[in-house]
Amino acid sequence: MEQLLIVEDEQGIRETLQDILELAGYQVLTAKDGREGYESIIANAPDLVLCDVNMPELDGFELLGAINQRLSNEIVPPFIFLTAKVEKQDIRQGMGLGADDYILKPYEYSDVLRTVRLRLDKRKKLLNNQEVSSPGLAQNTFNKLAIPCDEGLELVSFDKIIKCQADRAYCIFHLVGGHKILVSKPMKEFENVLISNQFIKVHKSTIVNIKFAEKFIRGKSGHLVMSDNSIVSVSLRKKEELIKLLKSQN
Repeated sequence: MEQLLIVEDEQGIRETLQDILELAGYQVLTAKDGREGYESIIANAPDLVLCDVNMPELDGFELLGAINQRLSNEIVPPFIFLTAKVEKQDIRQGMGLGADDYILKPYEYSDVLRTVRLRLDKRKKLLNNQEVSSPGLAQNTFNKLAIPCDEGLELVSFDKIIKCQADRAYCIFHLVGGHKILVSKPMKEFENVLISNQFIKVHKSTIVNIKFAEKFIRGKSGHLVMSDNSIVSVSLRKKEELIKLLKSQN
């Protein structure tokens, strides 16, 4: 049985959609906001997501951007946005993140069922042909990093992150203003998305935002002084690359 996830903050809409889809033979999960939706997608890997755009905590675009980051090397489930927003820039933003379809409110439930079936059939065909690629991996269209924390998920702008440092099976994000986030995941989980957003790995245990680098101290390998006055070790093989980047910043 195909499994769908509804992410909708309005309880009446959420429950009605659930009833309609279950009557149509689908297994249906629900989430009342984007944060719950994120956790459900990671935990349950639904076949398709029906998602409102305007929600508190984490809106639909932020949710899809966060999922793109988290599942950067995996298959992202098809996303259908349910929205009253009809501006072209909103549609472009969603499609740029990899949205598969839009259903505009108010909508007929027959339209929802038809669109869901169409997208599930297309996904099945692509899977059978082994042609699936993760949609929406346009990292530059989403300027925040989704960081798991005690509250579930925190979205942090890339330009607020000074560095990320490994701490055994954990890592620590150092942010502007002295704020730190301890994450119970290894640094390698975030390495690709950080580097694709112009960070640089200067050491096996440290990735830095080059815009916060204040000064390079030469030595056998070297050290980097960051804007928070911390000193970061630089590996010998990263030394020349870092020097070139610092020169290009000036």
